[in-house]
Amino acid sequence: MKKLRRKVGRRIRDWRARVRRLSPARLLLIEEVTGLCAMLSFWLVASRRSSLATGITALGLIGLMLALILRRVTNVIDRRSLRDAYDEHRILNDLGHAARAVTTIEQLFKLVVDKIQDALHTESVSIFVRDDATGDYVCRLSHQADASTALSSARPLQLQRDAFVVKRLRKLGIPLGVGPEDFEVWAQALSSDVAARQEARLGETETLKSINTRLLVQIMMKDELVGVISLGAKPGDKTFSPEDKRMLMAIAGQMAFIIENAKLVQRMVEEERLRRELVVATEVQRRLFPANPPEVATLDLSGFCQPAREVGGDYYDFLMLDDGQIGIAVADVAGKGISAALLMSTVQASLRSQAIAARGSLSDLVSTMNRLMYSSTGAASYATFFYAQFDERTHRLTYVNAGHNPPFLLRAAGGGVTKLSRAQELSCDTLNIKRKSIASGRETAAVSAAAVLEATTVIEETESREAQPFMRLTSGGPVIGVFRSCVYEQETVQMQSGDLLLAYTDGVTEAFNADGEEFGEERLEELLRSSSHMSADEVRDTVVRCVRDWCATAPQHDDLTFIVLKVK
Repeated sequence: MKKLRRKVGRRIRDWRARVRRLSPARLLLIEEVTGLCAMLSFWLVASRRSSLATGITALGLIGLMLALILRRVTNVIDRRSLRDAYDEHRILNDLGHAARAVTTIEQLFKLVVDKIQDALHTESVSIFVRDDATGDYVCRLSHQADASTALSSARPLQLQRDAFVVKRLRKLGIPLGVGPEDFEVWAQALSSDVAARQEARLGETETLKSINTRLLVQIMMKDELVGVISLGAKPGDKTFSPEDKRMLMAIAGQMAFIIENAKLVQRMVEEERLRRELVVATEVQRRLFPANPPEVATLDLSGFCQPAREVGGDYYDFLMLDDGQIGIAVADVAGKGISAALLMSTVQASLRSQAIAARGSLSDLVSTMNRLMYSSTGAASYATFFYAQFDERTHRLTYVNAGHNPPFLLRAAGGGVTKLSRAQELSCDTLNIKRKSIASGRETAAVSAAAVLEATTVIEETESREAQPFMRLTSGGPVIGVFRSCVYEQETVQMQSGDLLLAYTDGVTEAFNADGEEFGEERLEELLRSSSHMSADEVRDTVVRCVRDWCATAPQHDDLTFIVLKVK
């Protein structure tokens, strides 16, 4: 019983679909013939004086006469009804006005489909739009006149970028007609093709059959096929007239601008979203830098960072540690933009966690940072890194340079720079302990006068060496993040009042002017010599001003970052 009901329902739907495909003239003809037959039947029954043969003959002659007359009338009605069904200029004008009011591209597609459906009364109208990522043409909207044959959304409709009809449409300047016989020809041609191409072509055929395609119209923009309009059969299986095709091509021309404008708007929205995210990222990164240098009795500190973009990969920091230790750091992460900024935050977090927890040598601290960065980043991610700690009690600066630009250390006028080896550092520590013990009266027998004399001799010999007025802090090792395990050397420098240290990234020395010439290390050295009498903030402002004057109108191509340290 259920099978019978489904069969009857299917027959009814087929009959309704056929009726809908009838043109107005055909419906008029059917109604007139039906009415005429009814009138003649009534006349034959009512007229007892006429024989059956006479009535049938009269009915045949009248039917033949009506067929000859109505054939001409039907053609006239068809032409007039189809011509008067739509006004091309009005449709285009309505689309132009509606395009200003709608807010989404889907609404525009719906409007176009409705206009075409109202004008041509086709069985279906579908719009395919090229996906910029894949190049395939994806169905964005498909409208079926018969709701019973509506498409299922389980299988998305699309035409491959190398589909047969897509290639044809790119070369043709007019719409492409597609009939049932074309599908048969394609099927025969595919029988001798390779399996992969057969599968692709069968998918293309199934897509076109599912929407009952009879005409494909190109949506062209600057000689590029950006979309396709597929139209189903017209009522009565009428062919599309030249007027129909001209109207459809005009609509397709408007749609090309609609699609491109929609993509432009989408890009603008995406750029605005990215701009807002960059504003947030800039604020977050700004908070990673110290708001102000620490105020300490022994040092005058200042720092500066100006990214080449909204965010950058340069980093500097000041750390107030226990036991009168003051840490300074400068790093330059490989790359630019958001990716470099994210890596910079990794360096900052690693340094702060290790510096606070570390007890012992700085070389071990940098080795640990190298391992952390290696395990958490890719092979192409690395950073140059300089870290130093200043001891307020002894005025000694201990540092490690991990592949970074060697900082400049300028000695005050009349003084010198003394570099202490690791053995000398230990001797200094021993001497200081012994002197304090003697002064407090707690000298023990284990501390002999000979040991004190030996340590004192080491210090005196070191202090008697010829002073270096200008030096570079180079001791350390490779950049961090490239190798799993690295060994770093640390070095200690005995600082004196008036000493000036500048730790910088390559954005300072590699700043280009309009002629493509670098600012260079020599100019930076001379600048420091002429500014050695200034405070740290004044040196900072002088460096920034001179670099900007050097670049003038040339764009900044790299982050500009440096730290100024001056011993009071």
